[in-house]
Amino acid sequence: MQEPIRSSLGEKKLSDIAYQLSCPTGVDGIEMGALLNQTNQEMIAKSISLLRIDDRNRVLELGHGNCSHLEDVLKYGPQVKYFGLEISKTMQRESEGVNRKYLSKNRASFQLYDGFKIDYVSNFFERIFTVNTIYFWENPKALLSEIYRVLKPEGLFVLTFVNSNSMKNLPYVSESNLFELYDIHKLRRLIYNTNFEILDIKKEEERVKNKLGKWVFRDYLAVVLRKNKKANPEL
Repeated sequence: MQEPIRSSLGEKKLSDIAYQLSCPTGVDGIEMGALLNQTNQEMIAKSISLLRIDDRNRVLELGHGNCSHLEDVLKYGPQVKYFGLEISKTMQRESEGVNRKYLSKNRASFQLYDGFKIDYVSNFFERIFTVNTIYFWENPKALLSEIYRVLKPEGLFVLTFVNSNSMKNLPYVSESNLFELYDIHKLRRLIYNTNFEILDIKKEEERVKNKLGKWVFRDYLAVVLRKNKKANPEL
C-alpha cells in the first residue's frame, strides 16, 4: 500500500503536493494523510512524550491528520480524553473512521475549525500539541493567543516542526507561497511576544522519505511551552 502512495504523489504537480500538505482534500488528501502519518511518526511520538500526560488530562491536538496515533495519547490513563481540531474535512472524517472505538467510548472528539478560533472555553485543556502545522498559520500570534486562552494555568503546549534548513530546498516548498518557515531564532521571537514560557527546546534529526519518495535527513524542533499562572491575559 505504501509504495503506490509515494508513487502517485510523486507524479503530481508540486503545487498540488503543497496544497494537500496544507489541507488534505478528497482522495488525494486521504493518500496524503496516510503518508503524513508515516513520515511524521517519530515527530508525533516525540511530541506526545514531551506532554507528560497524566490520567484525567484533556488533550487537544491541532491538525491531527488521520489521527492513527490516538492510542499513543490515550494509553496514559483510562480517563484521558482527546480533542482534535482540523481545517480539513477529509481528515476529520478519516479520523472518525479510524478511531470509531474511542468515539463510542466518549474518549475522543474530532471537530472542524477555521484555523483562527478555538471554540472551547478558557482554561479547558491541560495539554495541547501540534506537529508540522505552524508553516500554514495565517495569523500565528492570534492562534497562539487562542491556544494560551484554552490552556489551563501551568498547562503544557508542545509545538513541533521541521527546521527551515531542512524545508527551504524542497521543491514543493520553495516553489510555493503556502509555507512560512521557521528556525529556532524566528520561533523564539514569535514566542517572546506571548505569555508562554519556553521550558525546553529539543533538537532532533531523522532520516525519512520525503513527499517525492526520496530518502532525506531532516532536523526538527520540539518546543515545550508552559502557560504562566500570573501572566497578563491581554497578550
